Amino acid sequence: MKKICLLFVLLCNALNLNAQNFNQLDELLTVLETNNKLMGAMTITKGGVEVYNKAVGYADVDGKIKNATETKFRIGSITKAFTAVMIFQLVDEGKLTLGTPLSQFYPKIPNASNITIAQMLSHSSGLFNITNDPKFGDWMLEKSTKQQMLSRIKAYELDFTPGEDIAYSNTNYLLLGYIAEDLDKKNYAEILKARITDKIGLKSTYYGGKIDVESNESQSYTIALNYWLKQQETDMSNPGGAGAIVSTSKDLTQFMNALFTGKLMSTSSFEDMKKTDNNDVCHGLFYANVNGLDVYASEGGIDGFQSVLVHIPDMQTTIALVANGLDYRKIDIMMSAFRVSAGQPITIPVFTEIELTEQQVEQYEGEYASEEVEYKLIFKANGTILMGAPEQSNLKELTPTKQHQFTFDTLGIVLDFYPGIGAVKFTKGDDKPIMFKKQ
Repeated sequence: MKKICLLFVLLCNALNLNAQNFNQLDELLTVLETNNKLMGAMTITKGGVEVYNKAVGYADVDGKIKNATETKFRIGSITKAFTAVMIFQLVDEGKLTLGTPLSQFYPKIPNASNITIAQMLSHSSGLFNITNDPKFGDWMLEKSTKQQMLSRIKAYELDFTPGEDIAYSNTNYLLLGYIAEDLDKKNYAEILKARITDKIGLKSTYYGGKIDVESNESQSYTIALNYWLKQQETDMSNPGGAGAIVSTSKDLTQFMNALFTGKLMSTSSFEDMKKTDNNDVCHGLFYANVNGLDVYASEGGIDGFQSVLVHIPDMQTTIALVANGLDYRKIDIMMSAFRVSAGQPITIPVFTEIELTEQQVEQYEGEYASEEVEYKLIFKANGTILMGAPEQSNLKELTPTKQHQFTFDTLGIVLDFYPGIGAVKFTKGDDKPIMFKKQ
């Protein structure tokens, strides 16, 4: 997320605000849809006024139900921004403070007396990220009670002493959601409605349940053999205040605009929410500043859903992207959207693929290691398809784009193989390439 913020700021500094021409953005989203790179929706507002809203792809591929601008998507960790708002509202009401210890609510969690509400909001508590539990893949699909989740959390010691480091952990916001429920004596869904959605008129934002396409909710997908493959559904009792909200791109921009115009909490609490100890993580949002220009953002991912929400106060611009199928770098989509909203041209990608024989694919198989990083890259042939990933990760289908080159567009990865010397060059986005040698 830090990279997203920084790139937006750098781009802001280089651009002049000219008249927008959103035809190019329409073309980009259509090209991504046509090439099975994106299914989802995007909304852009300027000065709180909607200037762009478009949906592409299918909410339900098998049922041939198209996404619409009113289609609702699971937003994953953008939920955390909503949970943070609830906590700051409770602070405004005097029901807790940023210094209140976790032990006041859940004393049996390890070191709870030394963990504060502020540290949980800023991911500096040291709490183990419960979604890293080795059995997460099993229990994420089943309904969990609050007590079951608390038992899982209590089983882990802290990753570090509270306040000494910052490490993203879903556990922080799961517990903050529970604390809001304890204080309001309501469930999270009721709190969300009373404190936020009814207050600012969000019609399509709520605590999710089992996906219901007939209620205009989307399924989620990943790409496999150039087809969209439906993903399993996380039971929404598990992510709770860390990732269980369903919304639309339009509602997300409305939420962010309400937050930055003082409609959701006191001025002092909002200033506390924006504070950052490392110029990256705030108390419910992410942040970057370059040359005096601020960018605030949130992003999420759950099942096959991906989402990004960005607000630039000085430019009064908010952009929301929600996707239920993505095989392309979401940062590139967001950057293109910002360029267009700032009156600048964008480059429309051209997608090319080549066909390989089984024998050609087999030459890339193997385990590759580098002196620059600790992990290895694993590649396996599946007929005429090359699958690859870092060790201990699920192998992903790679796209052959030219001789000895493959890409994984979801993460902006380019792999250049050198069969003659048994090597592969790994490039991710703008990062420095890393050379790996076949073992």
